[in-house]
Amino acid sequence: MRINRYLTHAVVLGIAVAMSSYAAMDRHFPTTLTARLGPVNAEAVVVGEGGDVGDVSMGRYSTIIKPVAIPTSAPQSHQAFVYSVAAGENLSAIASKYHVSVAEIRWSNTNLISTDSVATGDQIVIPPVHGIVVKTKASDTVEGLGAKYQVDPQVIIDFNRLRSTQLTPGMTLVLPGGVGGAFPPPPAIYQILHGGSPSNYMVHVVGCCLGPYVNNKFPVGWCTYYVATKRNVTWTGDAGYWYANAAAQGYPVGPTPKVGSIMVTWESWAGHVAYVEAVNPDGSWMVSEMNWVAFDVIDERTIKPGQLGAKLVGFIY
Repeated sequence: MRINRYLTHAVVLGIAVAMSSYAAMDRHFPTTLTARLGPVNAEAVVVGEGGDVGDVSMGRYSTIIKPVAIPTSAPQSHQAFVYSVAAGENLSAIASKYHVSVAEIRWSNTNLISTDSVATGDQIVIPPVHGIVVKTKASDTVEGLGAKYQVDPQVIIDFNRLRSTQLTPGMTLVLPGGVGGAFPPPPAIYQILHGGSPSNYMVHVVGCCLGPYVNNKFPVGWCTYYVATKRNVTWTGDAGYWYANAAAQGYPVGPTPKVGSIMVTWESWAGHVAYVEAVNPDGSWMVSEMNWVAFDVIDERTIKPGQLGAKLVGFIY
């Protein structure tokens, strides 16, 4: 009995010592399995002895010794914005400022397709990335825009965060990496003044003319607009096709200049028209015209026989 009692006391004492030792150990080591193991990375490798988890550097037992990196730049914008041209700026300076190209700005602004000139206060659309900004028409589709501007349709959907492939008219879309068509050459006299071929034309700038569309057909500033203010034009189309279009409606046409006739030429990418003001004794003739010296500018020019060569289409009487 006495031996059994001593044995029982010994067992209880041993258990007490063991529990005391475990409690002392617990003050120095983690108490849970997860804490003892520490965090694991994507491959389930234990980093209890320290290491990196993503952008975080860990010491032993999950101590963070380097915080998560803080972004130093703003997130990329997915929306185009309108910029007001400041005094003395040109498209090259603006393009450099916003890290896009002059061509990308011109493609994104329909009024700049035929010119690269901007004036103080002009409002122009700037793409947020290299590419093109478009405003959708009723006939536009994501696939059609992708094919036209050489962009994967899925890129258009993703970048613009479209919830549907169904487009509605008037939407502003950014087409990352989009490429537009070739730009038309500038007016003839602009080429001459900027190092183009020499000219023997006698030119006098008259002024400029602003106003509404003529018969809702010809926009202000173009050669067709001006001539339609001088003559009743019942046909439509680009200037280069006026000769054939007028003839198809029964108007007399021919190769000889007459006062009051319309001169049709192929001096520019879409053709050109001018109004014959006078015919001189030496066979030369004087025309008045718009968008030959510059867009929306009216000038008078004297042309000698044979000077236009193959560029002369003819005259509409």
